[in-house]
Amino acid sequence: MEGSAGAPPQRVCPNCARISWATGPRCPYCQGRFRRRGGIAPWMLIVTALVVLVGVGAMLVIGGRIAENRLDDRVEDVTKDFDASLNRFREDVRRELDARAAQGGIPPTAPTPTPFATPFETPPPETTPTPEGDGSATPTPTPSVDDSLPDAEETPDGEIRP
Repeated sequence: MEGSAGAPPQRVCPNCARISWATGPRCPYCQGRFRRRGGIAPWMLIVTALVVLVGVGAMLVIGGRIAENRLDDRVEDVTKDFDASLNRFREDVRRELDARAAQGGIPPTAPTPTPFATPFETPPPETTPTPEGDGSATPTPTPSVDDSLPDAEETPDGEIRP
């Protein structure tokens, strides 16, 4: 059956799958709509967005772990190289010092005495003339370190400790 120029188009019902020449919005056999309900529902958009976000987050986490592992490996390599260089440097210095010591270039070290300084020195006593006027002077007592510290104790070494 060939369609004529004025005849309506054939339609297939999405519910019952019958072909009809109906021009209305519903199938004449099952009363179902010819148009598919459809389009995109809002919940479909939300699910799609969540799937995309979870996927991107997973990619970032995996990429971060890979980058961290590579960085840790590189740091480990640099540390090993540095330790090896440091050990070679120490060996070179030891060899050079041993060679100098064998030639007598390094004098033997002798302990040097440390000078002992007292923490407080007592000034000499000042003299003042006596009121009698005989010209003799009597020493005026000056405060010593022991007098200035209320709870000071003198150790057997002569040090004063609070």
